[in-house]
Amino acid sequence: MALLELKEISKEYSGKKVLDTVSLKIQSGDMKVVMGPSGCGK
Repeated sequence: MALLELKEISKEYSGKKVLDTVSLKIQSGDMKVVMGPSGCGK
């Protein structure tokens, strides 16, 4: 069983798509990283 599961998440800010059907499953003991340049809104 996943600790956290996201399925087909989409999001727009001011008409600009920032997430397009993103899916993610985090199991116990997993490590995930969100990377990007400074100031990009992570």
